[in-house]
Amino acid sequence: MNPDSLAMAPEIASWEELLWVYEVFDDEPEDFQYTQIAKVDDDKIFYCEINKPKADITFQEITASLTRIPDDEIFPPWPQAVTTTKAPRELPLGIFIKRPQVKQYDNFVKYKVMHLLRDGLVEEAEIMEVLRSQPHPNIVGYHGCRVRRGYITGLVLDRHPHDLNGFLKSGQTIQDKELFMESLRSAIHHLHTLGWAHNDLNPSNVLVAEDGRPILIDFGSSRRIGEKLSTSRGTQGWIDCEMKDYTTSETHHDTFALDKICTWLSNPTFED
Repeated sequence: MNPDSLAMAPEIASWEELLWVYEVFDDEPEDFQYTQIAKVDDDKIFYCEINKPKADITFQEITASLTRIPDDEIFPPWPQAVTTTKAPRELPLGIFIKRPQVKQYDNFVKYKVMHLLRDGLVEEAEIMEVLRSQPHPNIVGYHGCRVRRGYITGLVLDRHPHDLNGFLKSGQTIQDKELFMESLRSAIHHLHTLGWAHNDLNPSNVLVAEDGRPILIDFGSSRRIGEKLSTSRGTQGWIDCEMKDYTTSETHHDTFALDKICTWLSNPTFED
């Protein structure tokens, strides 16, 4: 047995302590299946699935159910063949650590493709290194890879208070929509001039800075223009074709989404 899986789970006393909680349903019919729960503690990720809706789960049940995911299952080793920056061990305030996409952990295990979790983090680090060397004021700042126990455990990014979707849903407004969109278009254009496309532009992947600037984030679907996309790709409702046909990194994916966001800003609607 991997010794990582024997690590004691931290005691849970509130929902806010968790990385995320997600109720899984069957597509057809829409029947409840289970609740996924993840917790980060000292750059270790703990995970469980409980066959109850969130409302029926106690913190004691969560503490008893959480099991550590072994580092080598979800974290790529350090160093990598791709040149990556190592973030400082002591991190400043106002940062966000982006970790592997364990929200799909159950499916990655089911289909025995755990390597995709590791590969995804390395692929995103590659474009963040490009953007670190050629920054843009409307693209999220990147401080390097978080390295622990010989693994890359996350990407260290600047934190901003809201994403565009949540910002508008809370009742706040963009004061100068024309300037906002001009700035966002500038960020996408900068990415394209570097030979990359974003491929997942939508209001949840645009943050709103304290001064009202748009900040482009989430480069997990970014690839060099013309390259094939992996399992990480566009968001339904913000793409210019059927998902089954959304297979290649293209600039027109981004320009379509920019135009859609511009229209959406005039009359935003929100999904739960």
